[in-house]
Amino acid sequence: MSSEKDASAKQRIMEAAIKLFAKKSYSATGLREIVKAAGVSVAMVNYHFGSKQALLEAILDRFFQGLYKVAEEILTGDDPPELRMRRYLRAIVGGFRKNPDLVRIAITELPNDMPGIVEFKAERVTRMLGLVASHILPALPEEVRENIRLEVVGPALVGMLTFHFLMRPVIQNAFQINFDSTFYENYADELADIFMYGVFRKGQA
Repeated sequence: MSSEKDASAKQRIMEAAIKLFAKKSYSATGLREIVKAAGVSVAMVNYHFGSKQALLEAILDRFFQGLYKVAEEILTGDDPPELRMRRYLRAIVGGFRKNPDLVRIAITELPNDMPGIVEFKAERVTRMLGLVASHILPALPEEVRENIRLEVVGPALVGMLTFHFLMRPVIQNAFQINFDSTFYENYADELADIFMYGVFRKGQA
């Protein structure tokens, strides 16, 4: 029973921190606000995470581990690279739709006084790009592959995927759009078209 209570407390702490970090930012959120929202003590946060920074790292790790798992399952197959990328983008958009707060934290939280967080994110992004370099690029024609710079197209793809979720209230008011399942299915396919027909065709122009 104790282990179940510990697991429940740990989950509540993480969920409370995700909501508060997404709403107020990491820097503007105090540890006592988190423990109040989670219904636990400061000692419980220290027991499970050690510090507020470690809590942020745990949240980021949860986000990037999820992305990596999806990438590993989809990008490493034997289907044509364009089909794998399309499936991957659909899966990522679906995951982002379910976890917009995680997206906001993962993309925007780079506290200036915590350089370790930058390194933390960079290491995980490098792992993701490694899958693309190992399983997608080799399957492309040489004239296309030699014109693709991951340091350019990687951040560009991240920006395409995340900007909507960071700016969703503004976009909704500006365009009066209903963000339902049909919208997100089309959104993923349109992103795939923009990305792949821009990048994968680059060397064939």
